[in-house]
Amino acid sequence: VTGSSSGFSRAMVEEVLHNGEIAIATLCKPSILDDLAAKYPRTQLLVLPLDVTNEGQLKSAFIQAKDAFGHVDVVYNNAGQGIIQELEGTPMDCARTLMDVNFWGAVTVSLEAVRFFREKNPKDAGGLLVQISSMAGIKAVPLFGFYNPT
Repeated sequence: VTGSSSGFSRAMVEEVLHNGEIAIATLCKPSILDDLAAKYPRTQLLVLPLDVTNEGQLKSAFIQAKDAFGHVDVVYNNAGQGIIQELEGTPMDCARTLMDVNFWGAVTVSLEAVRFFREKNPKDAGGLLVQISSMAGIKAVPLFGFYNPT
């Protein structure tokens, strides 16, 4: 589960754990999930650092998941960030970072997940990629000018 620090991703991790399943929670600051890490054994919850714009870190997360559990069945791809500001007041470096995380990060995670499902999971096991998006991609929201297209 990418972006596990809050929102839908954290809720998904909590639901998976509550149902007795295994979760691999990835986020930029793993200490945010110290409460869950204290509550669940490492055989059920693996918390890993992941900046979705860092391809090396992404590949490492998949390798650690395979080492810990032997395979990955589902990737819940929801890492992202937002900027609430008028377009003309948004610094371009912030806009570019948003695109790197929300668009290119999602693309990179998706491509690595599919590669992993095909090449690293047990033969014919496959996997499921769940890509979360925003309604802002269908109906733009005021002050979310750079977020809407991501």
